[in-house]
Amino acid sequence: MRAPRHADEARAVAAQVLGRLTDPEAVEAGTGYPDLPAGPGADADDLWVALSLTNGFPAVSVAFSGATERHPAHVAHAHAHLRRSLAAVADGGHPPGGLYATTSAAAYALSIAHRATGGYRDALARLDVYHRELVRRALPRVPAEPVASNAEFEVIRGMSGVGRHLLARGESAAEETRAVLEYLTAMALGGVTLRGHAVPRWWTWAAPRAGQEAELPDGHLNLGLSHGVSGPLALLSLAWRSGVAVDGQREAVEAVVGLLETWAVPDGEGLRWPPYLTLDDWAAGPGSPVPPWQRPSWCYGSPGIARAVQLAALALDRPDWHELARRALLPLLDRPVSAWGLEDAGLCHGTGGALHVLGLLREHIDDERLDAVVDELAALTIGHFREEHRFGFRTSVMNAPEGADLPGFLDGAAGTALALDAYAHGGRAHADWDMALLVD
Repeated sequence: MRAPRHADEARAVAAQVLGRLTDPEAVEAGTGYPDLPAGPGADADDLWVALSLTNGFPAVSVAFSGATERHPAHVAHAHAHLRRSLAAVADGGHPPGGLYATTSAAAYALSIAHRATGGYRDALARLDVYHRELVRRALPRVPAEPVASNAEFEVIRGMSGVGRHLLARGESAAEETRAVLEYLTAMALGGVTLRGHAVPRWWTWAAPRAGQEAELPDGHLNLGLSHGVSGPLALLSLAWRSGVAVDGQREAVEAVVGLLETWAVPDGEGLRWPPYLTLDDWAAGPGSPVPPWQRPSWCYGSPGIARAVQLAALALDRPDWHELARRALLPLLDRPVSAWGLEDAGLCHGTGGALHVLGLLREHIDDERLDAVVDELAALTIGHFREEHRFGFRTSVMNAPEGADLPGFLDGAAGTALALDAYAHGGRAHADWDMALLVD
C-alpha cells in the first residue's frame, strides 16, 4: 500500500475544519440552512440536537479526540463539548435512542476521549451503570412476527450500535455485551411467517424512508450497514475477533453472510446488493430483475456491506467471504468515481464515508486500483471544502439548494475531517473513533 497522494492537503483541510469547531456555542449557533429565508422548513432545530452523534456536542467532541496529531488544545476543545454533553445528560428526560442519540451518544464521546487521553474514568463508569440498566430494561425480545422497526436491532438506533459501545467497554459491560450478542444471534438463526412466506426475523413493518409506507405495505428486509442486517453481522464478527462469543454465534454469522450471498446481484464480473427486499422480491426469489445503480456509501450499498462481510471473513477465516467482499467492489472499480453519485463529503452517504471504508477494505484486498480510487475519493472530498462555508463543508439537503451547514460526525464537517485525517495517516482511525460506524 503506497503513501496517500493527497496527505498534506487532507491534513490541512482537517485542521481548518477543527479550527471552526472549537467554540460549542458558536458551533450550535452556526448550524443551519444558509440559503433559506426564515419561515417554514428553515428552522435549524431539526438539525442540531445537543445529545447526538449526528449533529450535537458529542459529535464534535469526537472530532477533537479522534484527531491523529495531538495538540494540547484538542483536549481542551474536546472537553468543552463533553461538558455540554454531560450537562445535557444531567438535565434528564432523555429516553434511550441508540448509540447516536441521548445518553449513549455522550458515553461514546467520553469513551473516545478516554482512549485519546486516559481520562474520564469516573464519568465512564457512571455511564456504564446506565448502559447495564438500559440493556436489562430495553433489550428487545426475540419476535414471533416481523418487528415494528429496524430501530430494535440496527446500528444507528438499535442494539447493534449500543452493543459496539458495550464491546469496547470490555469487562465493565461483559454481561450486557453477551446479552446483546445472544439477542442478535437468535435474530439471525430464526424466521417468522409473513403472508404465508417464511422470512428472516430481521423483517420489519416500517418503510426504509418516511413516505414509502404506501409502496411497502408488507414492510421490508433491509440489507444495509446503517439500518439493516449488515450492522448485526459486523458486531457479531467484531465480537468474535475480540474473543467474545455466545452459543450459536458462528452459525449466526454464517446465516447472515449466506443471506447476503444469496441476494447479491451479478454486475459484470462483480456483484452488488439492492438496498432492501420487498415481500414481492422475497417471494420471487434470487435472480429477479437487477436493481438500478445505487449510490455506494457507508450507510447503504457495497462499501458498507462489503466491510461487514470482510469482518466476518476475518473473524472466521473464510477465504470465500474475502472473495465475496472483493467482488462487491468490482462494479465500483469499473466506473469513474465521479459517476458514483456521491453528492457531498459526509461519512454517512458521501465521499468521506466511502474514502474511509474503502481505505479499510483495501488492507485485505489485493487490487492496485483501490489505491487510485482511495486517492481520488480523498481529492473529491478535499474539493468539497469551501472557505466561505461556516464549517468548510456543507451537506446535501433536499429542501436547501446550497445544502446545510452541519458540524457533526455522521452527516457533517467533523466526520469528514476525521476521514481526511485518517486517510492522511495511513487509513486507520486514531482512538478508534470509527467504532460507531461498525467498520472496525
